[in-house]
Order: sequence, then C-alpha cells, then structure tokens
Amino acid sequence: MIRRKKELARTANEWLRFADEDFRLAEHAFALASSVPYRLIAYHAQQCVEKSLKAYLVYQDIDFPFTHNIGKLLDWCGADAAWTIKIRTAEEK
Repeated sequence: MIRRKKELARTANEWLRFADEDFRLAEHAFALASSVPYRLIAYHAQQCVEKSLKAYLVYQDIDFPFTHNIGKLLDWCGADAAWTIKIRTAEEK
C-alpha cells in the first residue's frame, strides 16, 4: 500500500512538473514585448490545467482514459473536490 502511494505521488509530481513548464512558458510569453499570438498563450494555459487535473487524478488513484477534455477530467475529479467549480466557471467564459 505504501509502495503504491509513493508511486502515485511520483507520477503525480511528474505531471505537475509538466504543468509547471506550460505555466512558465505561458507566463513568459505573455510578458514578452513582441506580440505573441494569444492562442499560443491560451494553449499552454489549457495544457497547464489539463496536466494539473491529471496529476490530481493520478494521486487519487483514479483511472481515466486518454483525453484533452477538461470538462471530462473535472467530472472524474468528483463532486467532493469543491475547487473544480472555479475551473468550470472559467471554462464557461
């Protein structure tokens, strides 16, 4: 059991490292003086959220199929994760 939890934590941390890379790239691009297309910044922001949700699901030991759909990932996070409401609100705008 402890070994499984450590493996889940390691994999979740790997997803979070990937998410952080996307976040830092989006943040850096947003601050550039030259005009970076906003769609590229938005893409990396979306990737950050997607990978963060996958990190949560992995850590909770919840299986999920391959998807880029944030709405579906939020569904798998479950209703007990109240923080998902804020992400859903942003998704609707």
